[in-house]
Amino acid sequence: MDIKSGFLSLFFPTPCAGCGRYIKDFKYLYLCPECYGKIKEIPEERCGACAKPLNSRYAGPCRECVERKNFFSYMEPAGIYEGSLRQLIRQLKFYRKSSASKVLAGLIMEKIGRDIFEGAHMLVPAPLSPGGLAERGFNQTEKIARNISKATAVPVVMALAKIKETAPQNSLDRKERRKNLSGAFRAVRDVKGKTVIIVDDVFTTGSTINEAAKTLMAAGAAEVRAITAARSVINY
Repeated sequence: MDIKSGFLSLFFPTPCAGCGRYIKDFKYLYLCPECYGKIKEIPEERCGACAKPLNSRYAGPCRECVERKNFFSYMEPAGIYEGSLRQLIRQLKFYRKSSASKVLAGLIMEKIGRDIFEGAHMLVPAPLSPGGLAERGFNQTEKIARNISKATAVPVVMALAKIKETAPQNSLDRKERRKNLSGAFRAVRDVKGKTVIIVDDVFTTGSTINEAAKTLMAAGAAEVRAITAARSVINY
């Protein structure tokens, strides 16, 4: 533990979002090093498009990807949406701990590697609606994207706008999520011929990323990839 961490733990005692114990080493801000180390990665046996865990890495696209008709080429998540990673994302989204975006961006860079950024022209954060932005005060995916941009030199471009207020996705099933987001986005920047990387916090059913990718492809993007801090492995 360094001097700064010792000072913070003495004068600003902070419970770990994962285990609840007071943090002594603030390297990961709202997680202790032990809980950060427990973040689970997606196994190598996964769908090549959406990274859903499968029984074999050679099984081909998963059933959901076949049914969904992906407009994104593939996505890469940093970890599984459970435990410490879930709590860290909640700190960012619901408790307005915006500095957690730095930890999540660092996790993404640590876990997914650099290949996905090759040839990319821009990082496009998944947008919030005007109402959602006003309620939260910031777009958490934009903050993650800007920290990734610092590490990769791929610029952040706010190329999408959310033009429809929608029900919270976590209250809906798979079919309802797709219908809920249909026509929700509009391209507001030139993406013709560009390779775009959508940045989001969590991939659950893929409805948000796929609808965003559909909008970008319709606007002339050459390819749409995606990165997320976490991927849910619960079946919806």
